[in-house]
Amino acid sequence: MRKNLIILFFLITTISCGIKTFKLKNGYSRAAINERVYKNKKYFEKSILRDIETQIIYEEYNKTFYKGNKPINVLARKNYENPYSYYQVYKFYDNGNFNLFILNRKEPELKSNMFDPEFTGWRGVLYSENNKIKGDLITQISGTGTIGVIKQTFEFKGDTLFIDRKGNSFEKRVYIKRKVPIELLKNNAEW
Repeated sequence: MRKNLIILFFLITTISCGIKTFKLKNGYSRAAINERVYKNKKYFEKSILRDIETQIIYEEYNKTFYKGNKPINVLARKNYENPYSYYQVYKFYDNGNFNLFILNRKEPELKSNMFDPEFTGWRGVLYSENNKIKGDLITQISGTGTIGVIKQTFEFKGDTLFIDRKGNSFEKRVYIKRKVPIELLKNNAEW
């Protein structure tokens, strides 16, 4: 019995439990420590940025929440029919990094820490693959808090961003450009 317990303890302490992370300044969000999860950044080309605005955010457009049998097509921030008040925004940086931030429409006053990658948010890297803009989003991938990588394809058309997530059975996610005061977006994204 004692031998089995020693073996079990050894296995538990040596098996990796996923991506190693650290807590961000808000005290609960996590970011990956290991640079290997950002490895595709080496395929980033500056030309990717020609269709991407880095001085704005792209906010979630809600077209999947239904009232009755009709979809409510509106920015998630303005969808007061949806009891879930949180919505997503993407922020892209000149160095090929990006963030996914979660905002709450019940807190309409925007503050700089809402867009500070050292304070909150999920991190990602852009790269080019087969003439497409790809992104690796390092985020929570399970209800138990496991951190992993979600592969995404980005398509920018005018003021609209379409995101297709690998393995997602839903249609493309839609995000719309939103200008916010530039002083809110002056944070660095170094990973």
